[in-house]
Amino acid sequence: MQFFLSRLVSWDFIRMGKGIESRYARCASWWRPHLACTQDFITQHAQPGGRIAILGAGRLLDVDLKALIPLYSEIQLFDADPTVLRSWRKTSGIAFRKSVIPRVQDVTGTLVQWTKGLTSAVREKRLESYLASLETAPGPWESDGFDGVISLNITGQLPIYWRDRVHAVKPELSEREEDALIGSMSRLQSAHLCALQRAPVRWSLAITDTEYYTYHVDQSEWQVEQALHGDARTALNPLSDASLAQSESCWLWHLVPQFIESDDEGHIHRVEARAWQKKSLPI
Repeated sequence: MQFFLSRLVSWDFIRMGKGIESRYARCASWWRPHLACTQDFITQHAQPGGRIAILGAGRLLDVDLKALIPLYSEIQLFDADPTVLRSWRKTSGIAFRKSVIPRVQDVTGTLVQWTKGLTSAVREKRLESYLASLETAPGPWESDGFDGVISLNITGQLPIYWRDRVHAVKPELSEREEDALIGSMSRLQSAHLCALQRAPVRWSLAITDTEYYTYHVDQSEWQVEQALHGDARTALNPLSDASLAQSESCWLWHLVPQFIESDDEGHIHRVEARAWQKKSLPI
């Protein structure tokens, strides 16, 4: 089981990355408005100058890296999927490994450590208490002295990797174990959003799914699933934090139209974007 988990740590990111690439190939025209909204939000709110980190850079579908390269002395691209390197190298050109630095890492700094204890927790029948005890760790980008950080639609994805790893070890969870799992998923999301706001950077951007809609063209009612768990919704809107200036936007992403992958249903995501600027730091 431990060997299985060690392989899972990398293969789930690779599988998800290739799945996104394949889905984009099928649905590119429907994705175009979402990608344009994402790039426009970045253009409007990213402050030029200095060093920046792009978290969850993936295959650079939703960020215009070529337009950003001249604006910054250094851009570090973070993603846990090693297969994205080819896209990064191709898009960056001569800037690759000079001013565009690849970082193949889990941006949470948490998933690998959490995964290591899963096998023994299930074997010793203490999964509930293990899930409830988990604490997040700083991400590998948080103390690197960046001027700005962009989180590219990964907040909703982070708990999915963790949930799938737990279910890979124990497919059937008790109600109490499921509640503990959802609690850990919420902490993972909240920690990421809070880090974006509290890290010693001048500004940060977060683009994230907040709701998942499932529809059928013959039915007026949609099924709605929350993409942010527990306190993560509050973490997305820290209205009481007087040290931050916040801007926001939202739009719908037609992820998979009905009849493309399924005759029975289609999927739309509600996407929300936040820009945080530190009031106490110079622009």
